[in-house]
Amino acid sequence: MKRVPLFVSSIFLAHSLYAFEADASVGVHDFVVTDIVNDSPNDGIESGTSHTLGLNVGIIARHTTQSNIHFLAKAEAFLDRDKDHLDPDHIPIWFAFSFDVDGEMYRIDEQSRLKWYVAMDNKQNTVSCIERQVRQHVGLGYELNLDTFTFDLNAYAGFYYIEFDDDTPVARGYTRQDTDDGEASNVFEIKMKYDFSKNLSFFGYAKQYAANTGMENLETDYELLAVYKNAPFLVDKSSLNFEIKHSKYDLERFFKNPPGIPILPFDNDTLFQVSVTVPLNY
Repeated sequence: MKRVPLFVSSIFLAHSLYAFEADASVGVHDFVVTDIVNDSPNDGIESGTSHTLGLNVGIIARHTTQSNIHFLAKAEAFLDRDKDHLDPDHIPIWFAFSFDVDGEMYRIDEQSRLKWYVAMDNKQNTVSCIERQVRQHVGLGYELNLDTFTFDLNAYAGFYYIEFDDDTPVARGYTRQDTDDGEASNVFEIKMKYDFSKNLSFFGYAKQYAANTGMENLETDYELLAVYKNAPFLVDKSSLNFEIKHSKYDLERFFKNPPGIPILPFDNDTLFQVSVTVPLNY
């Protein structure tokens, strides 16, 4: 077998990693749960709004292939100061992971095209009693790019799974077998991006998850993100990020009579996050 010359291997490796970027992030957050209902004395949860402050760290990796296929992977860990104990046996650290791939399928004109997508995400052990959530979907979409403004309309099909920590549901009369649900699902998504300047960009997302059988609503997500790049008090190519993620869960499919009350005394959570992102391969 002939050996590949070292300089050829070096050129190939450099070319394959040309568009690879890796960033680290660190920040603070407030995890908010609203509209808590005190409908069961056994769970010991007070009505109103819960705020959980904390610190977070993350790793973000991006890569673009020669054929212009984009890969994005993100892993985050959140350390919480859990004072409200919505989950009475909660370990105050939780995790979020995501992996996304997209590519162009057909270019309509210079400003619009059809795209394909693969989207997977997972979160575990949140303050809002989510023990585990897994969402895996593939989709098609339309993108309109007007230089400073981008609009996407996408549709996906795949699988949705959610499991609640059993402590709060058991205190409310549910069994451990009642706390999880998996569905073949579809997703409708709207995405927007506006570049206010070369350093300041705004992003907005809205996603509606529904079960394939009967189109039963599963979850609705909203996200707003502002990214300020190259701030004068940060190192070059760093960014300051302001992010709001809101999730509204449809829990009616878990309802049992008896006990005649919802499986949780709330059905939403919102993450307010401020972070600084620093390049690792700068």
